[in-house]
Amino acid sequence: MLRITFTILAIVASTITLFTVNSIGINEWWKYIPMAGLILISLILWIAIPSSKRNRKPKTSDSEAQALNEEESLADLGILDIRPVDSDKSPADSEELLSDQKTQDAAADAPGVVQLSLLTETPQPSPGDTPTPYVPNNPLDKHILVPILQGFRAVLDAHAVGIIRPISDDYEYEVCGTAGFDWIRSRGESFVLKYNLLEESESVAIHPVGSQGLQSNHLTYSRKPASITYIGVASIGETDKLLIVDTITKSGLSHPRAKELLENLGQTLALLFYREDPNRPRHEIIYEEMMTARAEDKDLVFALVVPQRSETLAKMYGDFLDDIEKTFSDCLLRVDPNSRVIKFGELLYGVFKNCQKDALADWHHKVQSEIANQGGLLTGGAFIGAVAMTNEHQTADHLRDDAKRALIKAYEGPAETVII
Repeated sequence: MLRITFTILAIVASTITLFTVNSIGINEWWKYIPMAGLILISLILWIAIPSSKRNRKPKTSDSEAQALNEEESLADLGILDIRPVDSDKSPADSEELLSDQKTQDAAADAPGVVQLSLLTETPQPSPGDTPTPYVPNNPLDKHILVPILQGFRAVLDAHAVGIIRPISDDYEYEVCGTAGFDWIRSRGESFVLKYNLLEESESVAIHPVGSQGLQSNHLTYSRKPASITYIGVASIGETDKLLIVDTITKSGLSHPRAKELLENLGQTLALLFYREDPNRPRHEIIYEEMMTARAEDKDLVFALVVPQRSETLAKMYGDFLDDIEKTFSDCLLRVDPNSRVIKFGELLYGVFKNCQKDALADWHHKVQSEIANQGGLLTGGAFIGAVAMTNEHQTADHLRDDAKRALIKAYEGPAETVII
């Protein structure tokens, strides 16, 4: 740019000098100095600064330019430094490694079992990992509990509904939540009833209030205890909490099916309060399901389910494994909301179903269809190894080992699901 500027100035100065040469005298030679100076400077610039140096620009190869454009586009999306696993290997090397891996799997006694990481305990995270397990909402949160209790109040035509918890042997109860306008004890406060509302052998009880039952002056939780006619109480599953309902009408809870309704409402709340212990030994869960099914004279099927691309997902998408597992378990629950789905290992889930063996074919198709509809990283379906409990299964290990054997056969193919 400097060279061009001085060249233009030299040309302009020379032109002016040539047009005025007739008016310049012999003693005015110094008027030629600007023209000569500009010409000299231009020549020096042309000679001293090589064109190759002035015009030199950093060259970028096509591959580098493409990588730069990709990095800029990823940065726009908030994604940086994404590289596939073993990206430095050629496609031929990858195919050769995949072929070798398949050969090793086919030669193994139990192909795929090692990769499944079949555990009887919940797998422990590796050092440095900070897993963020899915934590459901607290059922005692006001925005969750109050609408439920209001619904119960409407169903029972009750005056007030609440959840209480015994905190001492002197029949002192803590209030966990209420619905109604008559409670003078709020959440976290306690009251003494001086009466055992529910015997250990009972799951539900209805008490009249008055001379034939509870004394109204003992109902210290109520603003108008004298108006109460009946109190109903139901246990909430295996928790230490109780569902309490009171009425102010004479018919109140005298309906012949009031007890049944109260008991069912308590069981519904039990489902809400239930939380599976993530560290509970898996053989205990299997044994619990076996004993429950036999006590209730129900059929039981235990299935081990794993995504078909589990190894690839674990290797290439480890940072998103928690989300993938949550999506996978949700798919299994959507197929059968009444089943029990428990994590047994990395991307490996156990499913307990109360059904006959013949019903598993339909369940298999629904599972594969649900996973296919989910798409995304779960594309490819699932391998399923299922076993129907028989009298030969006396321990949890017997049932689990048969399910494991069925899953291995599913890995070997050609069927995606193997039922024993």
